[in-house]
Amino acid sequence: MDSQTKKNNPFYFNGKVGEYFGIWIVNVLLTILTLGIYSAWAKVRNKQYFYGNTELADESFEYLAKPLQILVGRIIAVVLLIAWATLPAVSEAASVILGLAFVALMPVLVVRNLRFDCRVTRYRNVRFNFSGSYGGAYMALFVLPVLYVLGFMLVVSAVIFVSSLISPVVAGIVGVVVVGLGATYMYALMTTQMSRYVLNGYQWGELQFIAEIDVNAVFKVFLKVAAIGLLATLVLMLALAGIAFAAFNADFSQLGGVLMQLSQGGLQDALSSQTVILGLLAAVYLSFFLLGWFVTAYLQACLRNYQFGQTELDGQLYMNSEVKPLAFLGVMLSNMLICVFSLGLAIPLAKIRMAKFIADATSVTGDITHIATQNQVSDTKAAIADEVADAFSIEIGVI
Repeated sequence: MDSQTKKNNPFYFNGKVGEYFGIWIVNVLLTILTLGIYSAWAKVRNKQYFYGNTELADESFEYLAKPLQILVGRIIAVVLLIAWATLPAVSEAASVILGLAFVALMPVLVVRNLRFDCRVTRYRNVRFNFSGSYGGAYMALFVLPVLYVLGFMLVVSAVIFVSSLISPVVAGIVGVVVVGLGATYMYALMTTQMSRYVLNGYQWGELQFIAEIDVNAVFKVFLKVAAIGLLATLVLMLALAGIAFAAFNADFSQLGGVLMQLSQGGLQDALSSQTVILGLLAAVYLSFFLLGWFVTAYLQACLRNYQFGQTELDGQLYMNSEVKPLAFLGVMLSNMLICVFSLGLAIPLAKIRMAKFIADATSVTGDITHIATQNQVSDTKAAIADEVADAFSIEIGVI
């Protein structure tokens, strides 16, 4: 590999809080004044700002969708949502049929959503594309998950049955281990299938992305995160138990009394009489809330780093991700706090910070200039599926 093919090209995000705040506040005000109609233009302006300020190898990305494309799709999505919400008052059967039809069409909407997002994205005058098939989407979203669940249930039932012939205690222990490991492996299998389908479906011009996602590697990530989560939970519970023991002098009946007061709606009485105990309960809630965030951030960071590390473009460009889990958690938490305490006015600051953080952790290895092509992918007429998918919150959190 020569110096050019080994060249590392980091992403840069050049957006500024002051600039984006102006776009954001105008988008919010006009969307309210037009009863939501302007939201299509707002989405395009937002995307254009973030794409236009994301730079790779001295070139920025472009977002090419037209607001009217999105508006038409969004109107249809709203009509479908209204029909979905009002049909039960007219006909339960029709509501069920509409719900089943939506579930059945979900893989199609996912594919259309991915395809549209790719086709309106351009870099160096070359559009992206998504070439994943509808059949592949049904396999990854429906068929394989159902088969995995059935196989998992069959294996667990068989193992527990055989173990019960030895001893009920053995059956209980084996059941907990098999269910824990089996469920983790099953989730890793589903994540792997979805990642393979999505990542291998991306194209840049005529060049195909290739991602070799290994289920055992994904399983190790899940196991590592689960072990950290369990260990942190154990340490947290021991620490809280020690604090509670010291605070109550081993008289835990006080804690039961406070919980009884809260269950009976006596929040004011509880506040006035047992502030220490309520403080401890608040500390427990906050501790497990932060632990949940940490586990989520750690999992997302590890999966992203692994998936990017396994992804290349036609054997010529190689993706890299070095998201540090603790730093990622710090950005997530601080963003949440500044948004809450600013009553939402700091949302632009939070988005800019996260965009910079993700860009700083991402790079591409290879000679981008040399392999840039002029292949265009057309047909961006319909944003309908994209907006229907957005309206029903259909997302695939692969990257």
